[in-house]
Amino acid sequence: MNIDETVNDDTLDIEEEETEPEEVEDTEDPEEDVTDWKAEAAKHKTLAENQRIRAEKAEKKAKTTKPESSTTLTTTDILALSRAQIDDADLDEVLDYAKYKGISVKEALNSTVLKATLSQKAEERDSAQAVNTGATRRGSSIVSDERLLSDARKNIMPEKDGDLERLAILRIKNR
Repeated sequence: MNIDETVNDDTLDIEEEETEPEEVEDTEDPEEDVTDWKAEAAKHKTLAENQRIRAEKAEKKAKTTKPESSTTLTTTDILALSRAQIDDADLDEVLDYAKYKGISVKEALNSTVLKATLSQKAEERDSAQAVNTGATRRGSSIVSDERLLSDARKNIMPEKDGDLERLAILRIKNR
């Protein structure tokens, strides 16, 4: 039995009487004392049996109750999604909207509210792609000979070894 489930009178059709502790009078006769204990044991045995029955009923009920399954798409829903050319990022949005409204995916795709949301998200993706905010590497550029000479006159030396060699050759040629 699951610990999370509670057993109450609704899950068991048997009504029980609440038992109050009985006061046992001290008697001299040991036979009377034994019969009281036997009656008390029989009462506890029936209570235990009733609890066992209640627990079994609760377990059966828990096993027959199926958890709510995730969204299953019908073939028409899949076809509607493929024809609408929904982006992967928007798929959850469409499914959540259809589930929330209790309508099919095809009907959700025809909704003006969802169309507006999808077009806004598509526009945001397009503008983000156009801006290209990602880090891009610039290609190496070859510095012209005039630029090397003018930078050297300003005491700005090139960082690449190949440019230093070119600068040295240019200075020798210009002498």
